[in-house]
Amino acid sequence: MDIKNHPDWSSISSYKKPAHLLRFFLARKIAAFYPRSMFVGITGSVGKTTTKELCLAVLSQKYKTIASSENINPVFNIPATLLRIRPDVKKVVLEMGIEYPGEMDFYLSLVHPAVGIITRIFYAHSQYLGDIERIAEEKSLLIKQLPKDGLAILNWDDVYSRRMAKETAGQVIFYGLNPENCHVWASNIRLEDGQTCFELNFGVERVDVALNLLGRHFIYDALAAAAVGISNNMTLATIKRGLSKVNAPPHRLRLLEGDGWYVLDDTYNSSPAALEEAFNVVNELPAHRRILVLGEMRELGIYSEKFHRLAAQQIYKDKFDLVLLGGGETKFIADELVKLGFSPERLDVNLSHSQLVTNILRVVKKGDLVLVKGSRAVRLEEVVKRITKQ
Repeated sequence: MDIKNHPDWSSISSYKKPAHLLRFFLARKIAAFYPRSMFVGITGSVGKTTTKELCLAVLSQKYKTIASSENINPVFNIPATLLRIRPDVKKVVLEMGIEYPGEMDFYLSLVHPAVGIITRIFYAHSQYLGDIERIAEEKSLLIKQLPKDGLAILNWDDVYSRRMAKETAGQVIFYGLNPENCHVWASNIRLEDGQTCFELNFGVERVDVALNLLGRHFIYDALAAAAVGISNNMTLATIKRGLSKVNAPPHRLRLLEGDGWYVLDDTYNSSPAALEEAFNVVNELPAHRRILVLGEMRELGIYSEKFHRLAAQQIYKDKFDLVLLGGGETKFIADELVKLGFSPERLDVNLSHSQLVTNILRVVKKGDLVLVKGSRAVRLEEVVKRITKQ
């Protein structure tokens, strides 16, 4: 892909200059100078950032390790990270998120990781990437380019990730919850005191792990990072030490205090899979009442109405006590809830941020749990800030 033809190019004026094109060239040269085994690439529809942070923490127990940063346009993140490599760096962990067709090809024109991790494949950025088969195809390019001595770390419990094992020349490590089919697996999973606890298994070895992350889905991210550690001959005890050092990033299922009640802040981003995971966490936490504050999911294209209506069906099934909705595509959630028979007295729709804040503070009571979630562009973190002690 010619990076100058990228859909975001015209909106990023600082990268129009020839000097920045030179950075892409230099990043490619730097990556080519080092062995491929130095680089770990991570892609998938959900869990990439947390997996990256967990891999960084695990590998840092043994090596000088750097990883791609957040809060930078994905296309420029990989080159910026490669330019940070110094002679003492032994491992580089790269989050290879894609929003448009051709982006993975661009990443792979800069660097060829010998280790590729696939998290979970689901509908995200479908407005540009298309259906789930095309999403999987784009992300599988990371696995297809692995050398014979490379390593594909694949989520057995995700069918699209699992089938990529047939598309690589490299070795394969499966991770998941199935001990019969996974090389690295988790057992005895439970949520305790704001942590996610589980037993990490590899062969006949086992160790208890307590993640400072809230949600069973984080187990998969930890297992992928553990597989990276195991492939680098690290003991489970050392891997456990690395995993325990990672805390929940801002706005990713962080449990915050209100005035005698709690807020589950998951406002970093939203997609159908991520929304399902957030609902699962809420269902496991004790609460007097469960209140849902929901913004729209962006970039779903022709699948938007379908997945907003499916979200409504899950909300109805999970019996949320109160539902407060923002604008945009949440209109489909409201419409579906009404059709399902959800009580109008428990539903407020098309609310601005200030109205959301006012309504929450008006109805919330001691012991309640408020889940706040929406796509990044909706900026519901502003609502969280107003209703908590942050």
